[in-house]
Amino acid sequence: MKSPKVFIFSIIALGFLVLTFLVDWLFIIGAVILMILNQKELMKK
Repeated sequence: MKSPKVFIFSIIALGFLVLTFLVDWLFIIGAVILMILNQKELMKK
């Protein structure tokens, strides 16, 4: 595995996606932000 940070961000983003379907669609914003952070982390290498 390249980076534990990417793994943690992915898990949290999945949590946000679950909350999006169960609670409110606004949680999608958190998932999108984490996705962008993941991309930046992966592009560093």
